Amino acid sequence: MTTEVQPLEQLSTSTNSASRPAFLTRIHTFLRSAGVGALSTLADLGALFILVQWARLKPALANVPALLAGVSIQFLGNKLFAFGNQSRGRALLRQGGQFALIETGALALNALSFQLLVAQAGLPYLLARVLSSAAVYLGYSFPLWNRLFQPERAQ
Repeated sequence: MTTEVQPLEQLSTSTNSASRPAFLTRIHTFLRSAGVGALSTLADLGALFILVQWARLKPALANVPALLAGVSIQFLGNKLFAFGNQSRGRALLRQGGQFALIETGALALNALSFQLLVAQAGLPYLLARVLSSAAVYLGYSFPLWNRLFQPERAQ
């Protein structure tokens, strides 16, 4: 029994989602998106740590630039890997614009929740980042990305 190695760009579309129940397809997409989110979160936390510890910025000032470091991974990772959306041309530009709008909302929600958790609840800034990012991802970003990267939207 041999296993065929597929190029990275084919991994996100190699599984035939039509052959499994919709619930399992959604779970599979969620797990891939969560993996992309983990990489994005590592970039975010790394940038936040560097900006606070090494550049000596206050956490509230380092907050937004660190979030922007992570978002660069989110768009392509979710589009190509998690949702398997291979659209190009105008559809890609439209998705990029809509993703930017979604992320603008996520940025505001993350900034607000981070500030509340640090300033009001007194949580350490790294814990506050993880909690606020997880809440925004689960309640806002993933549901909207799911709509954005659907195949019918990619045409």
